[in-house]
Amino acid sequence: MREHVFTLTRSQRENLWRSYKQTADRRVAERLHAILLLDEGRSATDVSAILHLHPKTLKRWIQLFASSGVDALCTFHYVGNTTSLTAAQLQQLTTWLDERVRSTKEVIAWVDEQFGLDYTESGMLKLLKRLDYRYKKPAQVPSKADPDAQAAWLTSYTEKRGP
Repeated sequence: MREHVFTLTRSQRENLWRSYKQTADRRVAERLHAILLLDEGRSATDVSAILHLHPKTLKRWIQLFASSGVDALCTFHYVGNTTSLTAAQLQQLTTWLDERVRSTKEVIAWVDEQFGLDYTESGMLKLLKRLDYRYKKPAQVPSKADPDAQAAWLTSYTEKRGP
């Protein structure tokens, strides 16, 4: 890899540093950090080792930054899968979910029955998370004990076991 590809002006460096410090996305921060380290005069090999990056990844980031600037470096073009349900179907699903607590398997069965769409458990969990539903483990509630039945069992148990 070529060692010194570009030099940042003081204002560019300050803006890049500010963006690096303020970003919440670790992937963006890692890319900006790489550019800042290179501007400090570190070699591409050193930066790859410091950030635990493959040299080709760093080379790609350098080329992207040199050709298109910071905005291109901070942009990701990944688009996840879209849901198979329409907006009206999603509204119907949320209304149904709000009636009472449901299990994921119940939701999968209901969606299959209502709309004819087959979801996996992991796919449904992701959809529910996007709809802002959260998994909540039910708390154990002790059942109401019958004191007479407990006394009868204790008596029979001690008779069988002996004194």
